[in-house]
Amino acid sequence: MTGNLPILPAGFGPGSLGDEEQLDYLPMPRAMHTFERPPLPEPEQLGKHPIALALLERLQEALIAYRVGEQSRVIGLDRQPKADLALLQQILGEGEVAVQVGGQRPVRIQETVLAGVWWVQLQVGLGEVVGQWLEVADVPALVRRRAFAEARWPRLGATLPDDLLNAGPVLVELLDAAKKHAERECATPHVINLSLLPFSAEDQCFLAEQLGEGPVTVLSRGYGNCRIASTATPGIWRVQYFNSTDRLILDTLEVTSIPQVACAAQEDIDDSAERLREIREALE
Repeated sequence: MTGNLPILPAGFGPGSLGDEEQLDYLPMPRAMHTFERPPLPEPEQLGKHPIALALLERLQEALIAYRVGEQSRVIGLDRQPKADLALLQQILGEGEVAVQVGGQRPVRIQETVLAGVWWVQLQVGLGEVVGQWLEVADVPALVRRRAFAEARWPRLGATLPDDLLNAGPVLVELLDAAKKHAERECATPHVINLSLLPFSAEDQCFLAEQLGEGPVTVLSRGYGNCRIASTATPGIWRVQYFNSTDRLILDTLEVTSIPQVACAAQEDIDDSAERLREIREALE
């Protein structure tokens, strides 16, 4: 095909519009996070830590047995030697998704390089770990349990501020969908794309004030970045996508139990089971 490329007409293509009429293209993401097997310990090092190997075997069994929609599979780590846990962390590495759950007992959750395998840590004070476990799940159970545990319905005044554009109708639509979801969980999320609406700074402030801030924040790194945050209103999440230059490219509100983008799919779980098998074979 290289010798038969079409000849473009004069004045067509980049630069043909002149300096004053250049198209403003959205910057494209420059990097994509893909699976990379973490550096594995030497056999002689691993031989001194049989507990780490036993935990990997239990994790393999949990991955094979788990199905999305079932109760998550938990492997407790509290009574395990620190050296074995450090080795386990090295082998499992850090994946694309990190979760912070606020409250009196904050929780830090980090997905491993195996999608659907989460390292969960309960914390007190200045980040002191008081409990931890590995959990095989589409999303850790604590995230679902705490996201709206203390949520409340906002009280709307009789009149709205005069300087709003679309925040009023958007809030009414959200609350209507959220109340229907609270009565009967909807299979399909109700999504409002704020990026497609005329939405002023006053709209943003009003909506944020009415919805409030929830305890759960999920950060996902993939092709760009995604920030998922629960609000203080039952069933309503803020989902924002950024490209690799941290430019906001999609801003949405979702009414759902938890946004699908935060969850591992069954295909991810199955793939993780296969990858763990390969890691264990390499270690042996």
